[in-house]
Amino acid sequence: MSWIQQNKLPAAILGITAAGAAGLGYMLFSAYSSYSTTLEQFDTVNNSLASLKSAVLAPTPENLEIKQAKVKEFTDISSKLTLVLNTMQAETQAKPTTDTEFQAKLKTKIADSRKLAAERGMGLPAVYNLAFDRYTSELPKSNEIATDLSGYLDAVDQIVAAFASVGVKQVEMIERSELDAEKAEAAKPATGAAKKGPQARPGTAAAPKLSERRQVRAMLTLDQAALQMLMSKLASPSEMPYFTVVRLLRIENERQVGPLRAETNILPPPTINPDAPAPLAPPAGDGKEAPPAAAVPAVEDAIAVLGNEKLRVFMEIDLVYFLNTQTASTGTR
Repeated sequence: MSWIQQNKLPAAILGITAAGAAGLGYMLFSAYSSYSTTLEQFDTVNNSLASLKSAVLAPTPENLEIKQAKVKEFTDISSKLTLVLNTMQAETQAKPTTDTEFQAKLKTKIADSRKLAAERGMGLPAVYNLAFDRYTSELPKSNEIATDLSGYLDAVDQIVAAFASVGVKQVEMIERSELDAEKAEAAKPATGAAKKGPQARPGTAAAPKLSERRQVRAMLTLDQAALQMLMSKLASPSEMPYFTVVRLLRIENERQVGPLRAETNILPPPTINPDAPAPLAPPAGDGKEAPPAAAVPAVEDAIAVLGNEKLRVFMEIDLVYFLNTQTASTGTR
């Protein structure tokens, strides 16, 4: 008699297990084959799409018409957006300014800013000229540059006024980026030969410049509440007439380690002597009011451990100036 006949139940279990393993193996092999085939088809389609995207449009009248319609749609939307932003932003180019007028305005703004800082108890650097140091002793190169600098000066002065209004303790440093016109004027004497670099292809128009970014960097000392108020003020269009974006913010606590145990000790409540005589009370019915009982100070059962430290903050603030439609269409300022 064979082993299978003697052990029918174990043999049946082993047979079912072997059949299930064979069926599972076949399913796995079929799934892997199907996955490989699908992956190859996906790679083929993906490569075809990449080739189509990188291919140059055929110069057919239909393609030209579609492209012109898309460009016109983009131009119309950009013009509407620029018109709205120009209406909302503070007008910085309304009044042309001469070089001497700008220098006089700068000195007046510096004096007013120092006075405001003194009234609000805000410390300023030893050399403080609203980040326009060079123009306290020299004039702008042209009236056009002076006009641009005049609007820039108003924006920096508004930011410093925001520092004072929220309660900044100390302005340790304030700097600004130069305008494109200032950089161009500085680079003119050094331009003796033709510049080397990528040149635009003939017949191609320069990309329109819709905005100009001006950057103000400041190092401040303030508390946490003042920092929260400052961030809200810079982001509020009702309190800040200029489009400001805090590009970079670094915060350093004045305390790098937690408080010591000795600094967090709470004084025990005062002990009361039960044998002390009770305070004398006036006799009843004499028509006089009893004197008020002495105020007992509340027992201090908690102290602030964190949150009252000063913060040292470095921030980069972008002043975004949106160019008007006529200026943006030429790509120049």
